[in-house]
Amino acid sequence: MTNLEFTMTSASMTFGRPTRMTIPRGATWFASLTAFALSSLHKLDQWQLGLQQQEPKTAEEVMAWAKRIERTEPGFAADLRAAALRSMGDHGE
Repeated sequence: MTNLEFTMTSASMTFGRPTRMTIPRGATWFASLTAFALSSLHKLDQWQLGLQQQEPKTAEEVMAWAKRIERTEPGFAADLRAAALRSMGDHGE
C-alpha cells in the first residue's frame, strides 16, 4: 500500500462556512448584450422571411416594388421597371 499525501490550501478549505460565488465583472453586461443581439437577429430573420412571402407576382406589383425601393436602390428599381414594362408589352397589357 502506498501513502498518498494531500495538501490543502486555505482556498480549498471552507470549514463549514458558506462560500461566496461572484459573477465576473462585465458578465452581466455581456449576457445582456448577447441576448439583445440574438433577439435583433431573430427579428431581422422574421422580417426577411416576411419579405420573401410578399414577392411580386404581376407587372403592376413589380412597378410598386420598384417605387418602394427607388430611394435606396435606384439602379435595381430601374431594372425592375424595365422588366415590368417589357412584360406588359409582351402580354399586351
